[in-house]
Amino acid sequence: MTDTLRASVVSSTAGSLLVPQRITSRELKTVTGLSEAVRRFAGVQLRDYGGVGGLRTVNVRSLGSEHTGVFVDGIQVDNAQNMQVDLGRFGLEGLGSVSLFSGQKVSPLQSAKEYSSASALYLDSADPVFRPGKKNNFIFGTGVGSFGTISPRAIWEHEFKGGTALRLTGEEVSSHGRYRFHVKDYRQYPDGSLAGYDTTMTRANCDLSGIRTEARLSSPRSSDSFWNIHAYFYGSGRGLPGPVYKKAGEYPLSSDRQTDRDAFLQGRYVRKIGEDWSLALRAKLSFSHLEYSDFPELVPGGSPARYNYRNHSSYLSAAASRLVWKFRINLAQDLQYDYLDADLRDFVYPGRLSSWSCLSTVFQTGSLDASANLLYLLERDSFLSMGDRSSAKRDALMPSLVVRWKPSGRLAFNGFAKRSFRMPTFNDLYYTTVGSKTLDPEDAVQLDLGAEWTAVETGRNHLAMKADFYRNLLRNKIIAVPTSNQFRWSMYNLGKVSVIGGDLSAEFVTRFQEGEAGAVARYTLQSSRDRSDREALTWNGQIPYIPLHSGSLNLYGSVSGWRADLTLFATGERFTTSANLPAYRLAPWTTLDAAVSKDISLKEGGLSIKARLNNLLNERYEIVDNYPMPGFNFMCGITYSF
Repeated sequence: MTDTLRASVVSSTAGSLLVPQRITSRELKTVTGLSEAVRRFAGVQLRDYGGVGGLRTVNVRSLGSEHTGVFVDGIQVDNAQNMQVDLGRFGLEGLGSVSLFSGQKVSPLQSAKEYSSASALYLDSADPVFRPGKKNNFIFGTGVGSFGTISPRAIWEHEFKGGTALRLTGEEVSSHGRYRFHVKDYRQYPDGSLAGYDTTMTRANCDLSGIRTEARLSSPRSSDSFWNIHAYFYGSGRGLPGPVYKKAGEYPLSSDRQTDRDAFLQGRYVRKIGEDWSLALRAKLSFSHLEYSDFPELVPGGSPARYNYRNHSSYLSAAASRLVWKFRINLAQDLQYDYLDADLRDFVYPGRLSSWSCLSTVFQTGSLDASANLLYLLERDSFLSMGDRSSAKRDALMPSLVVRWKPSGRLAFNGFAKRSFRMPTFNDLYYTTVGSKTLDPEDAVQLDLGAEWTAVETGRNHLAMKADFYRNLLRNKIIAVPTSNQFRWSMYNLGKVSVIGGDLSAEFVTRFQEGEAGAVARYTLQSSRDRSDREALTWNGQIPYIPLHSGSLNLYGSVSGWRADLTLFATGERFTTSANLPAYRLAPWTTLDAAVSKDISLKEGGLSIKARLNNLLNERYEIVDNYPMPGFNFMCGITYSF
């Protein structure tokens, strides 16, 4: 048990009973963005609205983006837009790994919020590594690519006396975002004649100008204590191109604009006290400012409507762990207060006080590990109603059970049962042009059974396979779909959703004297059915945007500092509503990406060069209805470190 605790100090994902899907820092070097890395995971649907500045969110096992917690160094990211964390706002610099847990992570000294998410994506920072006799690392790089994209960045790492390390990161990105896409519109008239057109248009108002700065201060890692402090700022201005649809004889082109300012300051402190006790403290302050300018479509020169939303959040967490015989008992308490301000007439100015209380026990002996967890969530909203201050209270009890049995060194079985309860967010309820105040909380029950088998493990070859089969039952599922653009959303409840699925993956690696080669294949079967109303047209229909079949294949090889990757993504047909009619069908699509990179060692540092070619087959496809994705595009980068 001491080793498990020590691992939990070193990494926020190590020591968990459930083994996550993970992408290491070496694999992260082959992609140009976090969303490109995450889409390789089995069971994941990435929502991408196209272009450099498009929103990118992740949906795991049909549970919705809001059910996927995104954690940076063990502390959850909260956002001001529909609780759908935009993965495009995070860089890859300084990341040691990206891990995805279906269900939940179970390891010592977790925060209570980590038990509440139906799935969790962890972004874990890597500690700076300094060469002997060196106290500073300097890293300069730039990327250039399609759509007029350029993204220079700089990193400075410094080691203080005693081993404390500082990393400062700055990155800027700019792009006009324009790309050509295919559109067609044919209509059949009563006399049987067919009229329409098939043409190519240019996606406009897709520009992005953004800056991201980060500062991270961390102590040297030890088995007894560890701490870090992380400051983050992201600012951007972008166009929201809107969907491509025909209206009044022409295609209206959106000129809407959005400006974001997001900042947080967070810290974590972990300490082992004696032989049996351990303590973890976490704290975070965050602020988000969103300004949206709504230009009237089809009215050139019309004055825009402007909306300003400012979200303030404060978070505090304490967790204690004690070893009692073969049981590790964990107790965690989290508190968070959120307040939403806006310069709108008759705005309700909501505030929310949230409390998460969790009792967890972990039993480990021989080949069997088990964890039983009980989480209690209490939320109280206060808001203005008819000029008076009102309040609303919601609570939920969420138990979970996780079991892992390893009968041999190469074979392991695992499973979990869990209840998740998601309250409607501020954005669901209170955004003037977005929310629906009649939304009910979303209730989810997850059941999972999986197996992992390492078929071959020698010094030269490695072959491992993994399978997970799951059943999710959801009540009052909150569906969020964009309307006329990426800011105006439509939210509604689906009474009942039944999900039956399976994730299969296999990994093969062969090593030779100067490098290695490998393949990773993933396949997902996901039947997600609307079971709300037997008499409705939507009965038993696949819910919006969830494919029945999807998968990926990654082939790679590395030799003498060179690495080449070829990645195939395939997604089956989907529908924009639960009424699975031909009019609502989105065609299946397949994309092929390639990447080449080279690391060159220099006397006083190193040089890294990489190029990535996306959508080599120039596939015409849409991930979200009426949001055409770019065809063939590329991104090249060079990094010099010393």
